[in-house]
Amino acid sequence: MSNNKELLKAIENYEKPKISVVMQVFLGDYPGARSKPIEKFKRAVKSFQEQTYKNSELIIVADGCLKTQQIYQRTFQNEENIKFIYIDKKSGLNMYEDHVIDGQTYKYYRGTARKIGVAAATGDLITYMDGDDYLLPQHLLTIMLNYNQHPDGDWWINRSWYDHATANWNENDIMYSTINADTVEFDEFKNQKWTPVKLKENQVILSPWLFVHRATCNTKWRDTIGVSEDVDFNKRLRAEYPKGFPFERPTYIRCHYTNKWDV
Repeated sequence: MSNNKELLKAIENYEKPKISVVMQVFLGDYPGARSKPIEKFKRAVKSFQEQTYKNSELIIVADGCLKTQQIYQRTFQNEENIKFIYIDKKSGLNMYEDHVIDGQTYKYYRGTARKIGVAAATGDLITYMDGDDYLLPQHLLTIMLNYNQHPDGDWWINRSWYDHATANWNENDIMYSTINADTVEFDEFKNQKWTPVKLKENQVILSPWLFVHRATCNTKWRDTIGVSEDVDFNKRLRAEYPKGFPFERPTYIRCHYTNKWDV
């Protein structure tokens, strides 16, 4: 569409579900953590506030992080569509903490924060974002449009997103190469170039920020050992609710990848 008026007219008769975005946040340090976490967190929330599709809410879940609580109280607590939940970390182990079973060491992954965030959601659809990433303004609109294309689905998953151009991913069984691919720039990121990552046919990545599901899906997030909570949740939900639809339009910018880039 050439402008917002044409777009609004085109979607006049579309169903407009409320979309809940659950953001788990811990602004402290940990192995492989991003730099400038407070700055990135504020930027992430701002990207939600600037969405063109407004029938939405952001649920910030502070996973034992008082910094997140302080920033919310100073900056966002008067925003009607931004909710805040604080979880005491004493309720479980820390994310990525080693857990020993029969002499073998496994990583511990916390699904508790997202479980509580989903329980507080009032939207028809639920999706996720990380506290150091960025949503392009049409991110939630894209979800709404794809929902209307397949309104009988239980879940929808995006098969494309933006990674930093320095990634230079080689082609593999799942994705196409980003080497020599066209790059784009965004106003929020000065002097930085980004590359759309495209998955091959019938391939998906089990990251929650690519995933959208109905609030009526009863699959619960849970803490896991050895296998990440993301993969565990995604696989269980799709097994319990097999009716889903992939789509491909990059609207999510992944701003941090350990040992690769940190923007």
